[in-house]
Amino acid sequence: MEESTIAKQNKNVPVLPWMRSPVDNMGFKTLFPVQIAVWQETIGPGAFERDLCINSPTGSGKTLAYALPIVQMLSTRAVKCLRALVVLPTRDLALQVKQVFAAIAPAMGLSVGLAVGQSSIADEISELIKKPEHEAGICYDPQDVLQELQSSVDILVATPGRLMDHITTTKGFTLEHLCYLVVDETDRLLRESYQSWLPTVLKLTCPYDESLMPGVNNFLPYASGSLKTIRRW
Repeated sequence: MEESTIAKQNKNVPVLPWMRSPVDNMGFKTLFPVQIAVWQETIGPGAFERDLCINSPTGSGKTLAYALPIVQMLSTRAVKCLRALVVLPTRDLALQVKQVFAAIAPAMGLSVGLAVGQSSIADEISELIKKPEHEAGICYDPQDVLQELQSSVDILVATPGRLMDHITTTKGFTLEHLCYLVVDETDRLLRESYQSWLPTVLKLTCPYDESLMPGVNNFLPYASGSLKTIRRW
């Protein structure tokens, strides 16, 4: 891309006040072409109205390209719950992505979690799920306690295997409020089944009424569209 074109596009991408300190600390003086393009499609006229497929060389800034818009869109959230999920094929890649989010999300009061099997699942649960505080000596209905469990994070970076562990076993872990799903290294993640994590995620993020949508159970396991696409459908 020619320098004049990049400069022109940069003028159309506002550097919001919250971005300045964290982005400067990461060593960026201006947004890269892929970051500009994604920003325009998400925060600009695109406004997250359709899925994005990003293809850009290693080191071109893809992670920050999707991290910045997600943090900006979640900055207005009033209640903490899991709204963005980023899935990667390996622990090392997930750790790198988590570091990027951790560098920018706190500026907007957002919390980032990690689920990759680096620590025990019990330790991860304590980081991801907030348990209600109860007075000692008082008996509580277990069902009421379960309903009071809340997410401690707004954004979760995970590998497929550990994500499925939390979906199947962690009380209080829910994807019902998920707004953004990032499938990073898509070719690797979709080439291998990884416990059919993608159909499971899509199904859990799509509230539906069987009476209004007969046969949806048969359709969802093979769905490959986005959360918003399925919700519109």
